[in-house]
Amino acid sequence: MHSFTKIYIVLVAATIVSADLAVNNWCSQPVYIYQSNAGGCDKGPNGICQGTAGAEPWTLSPGQKGLTIPWINNGQGTSIKVAKDSNFGQILQFEYCVTGPTLFWDLSNLDGAGSSVTGTPFASDNVKISPSGTGVGTGTCNVIKCTANQICADAYQHPDDTATKSCPINTGTMTLDLCEPAAQFKARGIPFQS
Repeated sequence: MHSFTKIYIVLVAATIVSADLAVNNWCSQPVYIYQSNAGGCDKGPNGICQGTAGAEPWTLSPGQKGLTIPWINNGQGTSIKVAKDSNFGQILQFEYCVTGPTLFWDLSNLDGAGSSVTGTPFASDNVKISPSGTGVGTGTCNVIKCTANQICADAYQHPDDTATKSCPINTGTMTLDLCEPAAQFKARGIPFQS
């Protein structure tokens, strides 16, 4: 029994570790990303806090696809902040928390245009987040589409909105598409099943 329990725990941990956020930049300009875990400072790939000498965000060039940011699995909330300028004047936040067998996540425009000011640098762009894996389509584990020049009903605009989604932990990689071209954005994206 103990061996089975250990194997199960290792398999669950491996599933969590293998999941990540993949970011695709369809924009005509670079995008910049920092992440903050458990209310800590904003860090880039080198782990140095924003505002400190040597700090650098993840930077995606125009058209760059597939930047992967692994999930932080410590039961604390994480905010991935995406900006169109390296000063992070306006941000879009992808927020998540891995808790037990569930990945809770959302898109947020809260504080996107400054402290206590709702907004996003992607207001005139199509933004989509797509979960993958076996949990897609169950409960609230669905694609979110924020259409250009419209208020995104699926993203937090007010603190009391109910925009948090949840997916089973084995859902796998989520893909965040920024400035996605209209033809792809409007495609239904129904997966083929044999």
